[in-house]
Amino acid sequence: MNVDTLTWPNGELVDVASIEGYAEDARLIAHPLDDSTIRTPDWVIHELAEVSRWAARMVKVIEMAEALKREAKADLDEKRAQAVIDVAGFPTREQSSRVVLATTEERRAYDRASVAFEKARRVGNLLVSHSGRVQSIGKQVELTYRSGA
Repeated sequence: MNVDTLTWPNGELVDVASIEGYAEDARLIAHPLDDSTIRTPDWVIHELAEVSRWAARMVKVIEMAEALKREAKADLDEKRAQAVIDVAGFPTREQSSRVVLATTEERRAYDRASVAFEKARRVGNLLVSHSGRVQSIGKQVELTYRSGA
């Protein structure tokens, strides 16, 4: 990888597993809303605070996932460039295959980083959607309390 090592604010190394872990924790916040739970103003306030906290956290997760993806892409590009130079003496029909074989590890790392970035981005979008659903429920709860039902 590049000279700069990506770390989370707590000092933990940023890698695909940590990005996926944070994204999964955030995804669980946007759990499906069941119809059997009684919604109160306190529930709405708590749920919105929780979603907001995780949405703010996801900004950093997405930022780090994107940085990891960029680093993996740079590593792949560097390895590919070196492989092209290294295979110059081989027959033309073999060169592209040798480049592919020489960059397999970096290509897989880039693919894993890309998937982790997309998952983090989608979870961020999911939290926005969940927040909207909770806000709609909050309006319904407010109307119910106003009508005295």
